[in-house]
Amino acid sequence: MSDGYIPNDRLIVSICVFRPAERTEIMGETKTAPRIPLFSERKEPEKQDLYIYGSENTAEKEQDCFAKALSRYMSDSGPDNKKVSARKLHILSGVSKSAIYYYLLGVRRITYETLCAICIALRLHPVRQEHLFRKAHIMIPCDEPYPSKRDRIIKYYLDNCAFIERCTVIACNKELTSNDCDALNELTSDKEDSE
Repeated sequence: MSDGYIPNDRLIVSICVFRPAERTEIMGETKTAPRIPLFSERKEPEKQDLYIYGSENTAEKEQDCFAKALSRYMSDSGPDNKKVSARKLHILSGVSKSAIYYYLLGVRRITYETLCAICIALRLHPVRQEHLFRKAHIMIPCDEPYPSKRDRIIKYYLDNCAFIERCTVIACNKELTSNDCDALNELTSDKEDSE
């Protein structure tokens, strides 16, 4: 092979596509796709203030901001209460990695749809979601007297994502579009296949 030519029959290319909570076979080896554990599968929080604010100190709780809270929640939302990377959150939420980094740095203001997608993807407990929404100065869906059908669907997924496996961003987007509502973002099972 001195001419640098590689015949096609010797070229091995491995392509893998991950879907949340699915197993994928890659070159004869079965791997588990990225998945955020349910609340019941995580280590039980010892104290509510530590779980939500990261501190019991009143001064530190008052200094908490959206970027700090998101970073804290990403740091213990993975399997065995380990960190969820920006890449993994990107795959599960449909939010770009650069946007996630900007939110973590506190240099970009988050939108309603993006915040909902991140909360669902991280499977955040409702008390943590409420804290993030407050820190972002965004109203939680269905807090107004006459919520829209879209808000009721999003609220269902927010309320249940920490407890029910099927409550994912992809499922939420699918339900929204099947009810003639705008999806949270472009993340669908078709889009995921192309990544």
